[in-house]
Parts: sequence; structure tokens; C-alpha cells
Amino acid sequence: MARSGSSAGTVVRWDDGTGGVIEVTDPPEECWADTAVVVGGPLRAGQVVTVDWTEPGDHGRPLRAVRVRRRDDMGATPGG
Repeated sequence: MARSGSSAGTVVRWDDGTGGVIEVTDPPEECWADTAVVVGGPLRAGQVVTVDWTEPGDHGRPLRAVRVRRRDDMGATPGG
């Protein structure tokens, strides 16, 4: 059975044209995020986000984002 969930994450790499990789905290995995699933404007590396994710992943990552929301209430890292 495929897992899904929501957790905090940090943008590892981002390309405004294609998307990028987000490291989520629970489970501690890498997640592919397409630009089409981002809410609230473009992302940048180091930015903290909330990720709704599912399996299977995409682009060689174990998880795939179905929605990504910017977290302007947090610093550059989870808990920071």
C-alpha cells in the first residue's frame, strides 16, 4: 500500500522551469516537486516548506509532492 502524508521540508535544489528536490523530515526522504504543485510563489534552495507527499516518487526520488506551501513563519531550516 502506498504511503502519503504531510510534513515540513527544506528545498535542496530548485529550478523555476521544472521543479526540484525537497528533503522532508517525516519520513526522512527526498521528494520530487513539480512547479505545478507549488502554492504561494517560486521556491529557492534552503527555504522551509510544508509538503503533502505520496508514493511512488518521481525523478528517481522515493516520494512525490502533490502540494507544496511556502513557510514564511520559519527560518532557513526546520525548527530554525
